[in-house]
Amino acid sequence: MKTNPISQLSAATALVQLLTEHPDLPALSWRISAHERLAGIVQGSHTRNEDPRPIARAWAAALGTEVVETEFVFEDEPNVECSVETVWRDVRVRIVMSCPVSALAETAVAA
Repeated sequence: MKTNPISQLSAATALVQLLTEHPDLPALSWRISAHERLAGIVQGSHTRNEDPRPIARAWAAALGTEVVETEFVFEDEPNVECSVETVWRDVRVRIVMSCPVSALAETAVAA
């Protein structure tokens, strides 16, 4: 029985390298799939009503890509999803975070 498929090992190795090379990036919760993919999401001290764009931009800069923002409706409230997708060291990486659009407006007012 194979308990650690090579594809997961590649993704795990890439994650270790990414976190080692960029230790100051905001913490994410990571999931490693069986298909050489890393998925990162924001959890913990970041609440759903905070603007996730600074976190998304920091990760996008480290990965050499851009943040894509997509609006959607959740429970009759407009929301925005910030996603970062790329291939890093031959491993697909996808980072996703979202918040209500109203949280973006609060950030803009505070700035």
